[in-house]
Amino acid sequence: MRTWVMLLALAVALAACRVGVSRDLYVNNVIGNENLSGMRELPNERQGPVRSIQRALRLAQPGDHVHIARTDAPYREQISISGPCLRGRADRPFIISGNGAVLDGTVVAEQGAWQHEAGDVFALRPRRLTYQQLYRASTPAKRVRLVDFTAVDERLQPLQWALASDRILFRVEHGQLPAAYELRHAGLQTGITLYNTEHVRIENFIVQGFQQDGINAHELARDCVIAGVECRANGRSGISVGGLSRVNIDNSNLYDNGVAQLRVEGQARAALEACDVAESPETLAYDVQGGELTIDGKLYVAP
Repeated sequence: MRTWVMLLALAVALAACRVGVSRDLYVNNVIGNENLSGMRELPNERQGPVRSIQRALRLAQPGDHVHIARTDAPYREQISISGPCLRGRADRPFIISGNGAVLDGTVVAEQGAWQHEAGDVFALRPRRLTYQQLYRASTPAKRVRLVDFTAVDERLQPLQWALASDRILFRVEHGQLPAAYELRHAGLQTGITLYNTEHVRIENFIVQGFQQDGINAHELARDCVIAGVECRANGRSGISVGGLSRVNIDNSNLYDNGVAQLRVEGQARAALEACDVAESPETLAYDVQGGELTIDGKLYVAP
């Protein structure tokens, strides 16, 4: 009985999302309004852009094209693309165009949260600590990877930070306090999550400052494309592809992420074309824990 109820609910959801013509939806976090239709780029009575990407996704139907306005203000939200409405077809993908907009997962610590550690070093204990990033305003601060946290005031130079097991450490310039630097740390978990969807195209975004991944094709993201995206300074990885997902990543840049620029796990398949993936002694370019990764048509074999 329960199986029939679930199948009936799925059929109803699919019927509700079935449309004949794709639509354009607009998002603008400066002039948008959540009470508008999202059907116009500029506001006009009840027509006009919505303010958040999440609101646009609640209005979306299969095969729609969501246009994100690039403004001076980052979009500080995390979004999930999942379910019967947020998908496309081979001839009509569901598209989210960032137009160079910044999707940012950083938050400001509460007043008084930075505590003096030693010398010019201050410490912060954020809620999420497994992976982290520290920003000065909109720019990643210089990270130093330490194994010994004794005499930390000597090991860190001014404006550098390190991640200990229970706190973030940041060295200020002499005579300054953390409040002088507009410090932000990773607070939101994942920028864009793809789950149980197909024929989705995400393009022209900057995704930064999320505690775990910039973009995570978690499971069953089939025939999806990530194009022209810059994933930088996220806590764990820029892009993670897992489960049974199948994702193409084109003309994208991945750098300054905490553990790996790109992760592939489970039975996932990821294909990179014309991408710039940073390599450094501190961070893996590719962390392949199963599945398959091809780079410019060649199968990747871990060194």
